[in-house]
Amino acid sequence: MIQRIYWKPCCLGLGLLATVALFVLASAFPKFPGDERALVGFQGLQAGWLDNAAIAVSSLGMFYVFLPIVAVVVAILVLKDRRADAFLVGLSLVPMMLNVGLKALVDRPRPDFHIVGPHASGLSFPSGHSVFAFIVGGVIIYLVEQFVQPLALRRWIQGSVAVLVVAIGASRVYMGVHWPSDVIGGYLFGALALLVMIAMRNAVATSR
Repeated sequence: MIQRIYWKPCCLGLGLLATVALFVLASAFPKFPGDERALVGFQGLQAGWLDNAAIAVSSLGMFYVFLPIVAVVVAILVLKDRRADAFLVGLSLVPMMLNVGLKALVDRPRPDFHIVGPHASGLSFPSGHSVFAFIVGGVIIYLVEQFVQPLALRRWIQGSVAVLVVAIGASRVYMGVHWPSDVIGGYLFGALALLVMIAMRNAVATSR
C-alpha cells in the first residue's frame, strides 16, 4: 500500500533533483564528458539525405511553425467542448517560454561544430527544440490515448510521435548546434513540465 501511494511523488522528486543537478552542472561546464565525442560520432554519419532529413525534422521545432498549429487545435477543442484538453494544449506554450529564461540562467555557449542548416543563435542549454518536442509530443500521445479508439492505430501513432521526438533532439546534435547534454536537459525539463501540465489539466476537468 505504501509503495502504491508514494512511488509517483518519489519518482517526480528524483526527476526534479536530477534536472536541477544537470542544470547546475551545465552552468558550470561548457560541455560534459562524452559530449564532444558523441557529437562528432553523430556527424561522422553525414550524408546528403541525412542533411536534408535533419533540416526538415529540426524545422518542426520553429516557433512560427507550431504556434499557428497550437492556436488551431485549441480552437477546435473549445468548439468540441473539450475545454480541459484545450487548456492543456494552450498551456504547452508556457514551459517553452520559460525555457528562454532558463537558457539565460545557465548561460552555456553553443558548440562550434555546425555542419548543415541555418546557424543557431543564442545560448545552448537546454535545447529549446527538445523541450518543444517532448512537451508537444507528450501532449499528442496523451490526447491520442483519449480520442483514437482502435488500439493498433493508437499505438502506431504514439510510437511514431515518440520516434519523432527522439529524431528532433538527434537532429540538433547532428547539425552541430547543441551538445547531447543540451538535448537531455531539454527532455528532462520537458518531462517535468508535461507532468505538471497534465496534473493541471486533470484539476480543470474535475472542477467542471
